[in-house]
Amino acid sequence: MPPSASDTLGHLAQRLLADSTALVAGVLEEIAAALPELAGDPRLRAVLAGTVQDTIRAGLQVLGSGAPVSGVRAPDVGLDLARHLAQRNIPISVMLRAYRLGQAAFQRELIDLIAATSAEAREVAAAARDLASVTFSIVDAVSEEVVAAYQTERDGWVRQRNTARLATVTALLASRPADTDTAPGYDLAPGHVAAVLWCGPEVDDPRLERLVPGIAAALGCVRPPLVVAPDASTLWGWFPASAIRADAVTEVLLGAPGTFAALGDPAPGPAGFRSSHRQARQGQQVAAAAAGRGPRLTTPELLGPLALLALDPTSAAPWVRAALGGLADDDEPAARLRETLWVYLSTGGSLAAAAAELHVHRNTIQYRVRRAEQVRGRPLTEGRIDVEVALLACRVLGSTVLRPAPDA
Repeated sequence: MPPSASDTLGHLAQRLLADSTALVAGVLEEIAAALPELAGDPRLRAVLAGTVQDTIRAGLQVLGSGAPVSGVRAPDVGLDLARHLAQRNIPISVMLRAYRLGQAAFQRELIDLIAATSAEAREVAAAARDLASVTFSIVDAVSEEVVAAYQTERDGWVRQRNTARLATVTALLASRPADTDTAPGYDLAPGHVAAVLWCGPEVDDPRLERLVPGIAAALGCVRPPLVVAPDASTLWGWFPASAIRADAVTEVLLGAPGTFAALGDPAPGPAGFRSSHRQARQGQQVAAAAAGRGPRLTTPELLGPLALLALDPTSAAPWVRAALGGLADDDEPAARLRETLWVYLSTGGSLAAAAAELHVHRNTIQYRVRRAEQVRGRPLTEGRIDVEVALLACRVLGSTVLRPAPDA
């Protein structure tokens, strides 16, 4: 920076340090006008005023002394403001915008003051350039600190809130005592669809709560759900909904690789709160046995009689292999025959309906059904119910219940 520009900016900064009242008031008013969510609360405005004052003084001291920007730290009152915002669930982006607005107002005020001096145009330009560089560096460094303070406070607040909610929910699920038939901020009277969300070990940053708004929208919720986290990779949720929209919820899950969900049937009142959750937990236990090879979404309709296997899903393997014979082989030909047989039986044994669903000729369906009987080793009329349940187990549990291929 040329000496003349340095002198102009440094002398101005030293003069303002002696009395920065008007400068601080002007910058504060610009921020307040643009961000009423900060200035509208008297308690927040007082902390904001202190933040503006201390940040401006830190900038003036650097400009007036030539001290390195690396020595500037976020003022304590600025860290307090970040914590207050976290406690009120106000996004940190509001505070970062306040810093940007403050930076712009501060620079504009100082440039106007420099231009009002006898400095030449090149000195004004040089001073403005260096002023922008210093203020940007200060705001950049301070922003990192306030974001860290906000996140730390936010994480602690969320953990504390979740702990309190989890205690209440656990008591409600256990039906003890009668006066626990209430949930914080959630109406138990209407119907609920309980959900268990979880992720596989390959997911580094679960953040399952990011799925909640999408699932609520998919289920058509008009009120916020109740959500608690029993551990770091699982969420329990209750969504105020009257029906399960499986396709829409699956679409939400497909946007978050490695995540899974199990839903319970909609049911009203405290009893429904418990029963729907119980179904969702059963679904999770069965789906977890598939080790990520089953469907992304498990529902009571999908599980059917497999819900009885919730305590030990892997115990189904020997029975499935006995019921299906060679159809339980874990290879592509057997998988194609299982899928054809599933559609054929699900459509009431209609060749035409199965052909339409699989987009093949009815003769193809007829051939595959006969081939499936040959591979199984006996006709479908022998233990047809067992075949249907075993095929369902294959769809839900995947390779867990199949016979490994010889070269596997």
